[in-house]
Amino acid sequence: MRWDEWKFSARRALQDRFILWTAMVTVVLFAVASAYFLIRTLPHGWETGAVVLHYNIYLGIDEIMSWPWIFAVPGAALVVLALDFTVALSIFRLDPLASRVLISLGFFSILLWTIGCFFMAQVNL
Repeated sequence: MRWDEWKFSARRALQDRFILWTAMVTVVLFAVASAYFLIRTLPHGWETGAVVLHYNIYLGIDEIMSWPWIFAVPGAALVVLALDFTVALSIFRLDPLASRVLISLGFFSILLWTIGCFFMAQVNL
């Protein structure tokens, strides 16, 4: 797909109210969750030099990394979200239903990621 074709498909997709509103809510949720996670964990990471990046209810804390790895958590979610939006906007002309499903999956994945970030921030305190 050429750039002009992608732009045309993206413009058409963003005229769909469901895609537009779901994408906006997803981006806002991502931004708020990322800010909350970074604001809560960065001071602790700077102070101790390490942060907990994974907690398992059966095993407890099982992954501790140096504090710069804090940025990998929102960075990975941003990459997944960008790929999801890129694909969803590019296939809208071919299959609007699939595009809506991808946008919805992006929202639900960011929602689950937000819940995970909240609990990871709680473990780091």
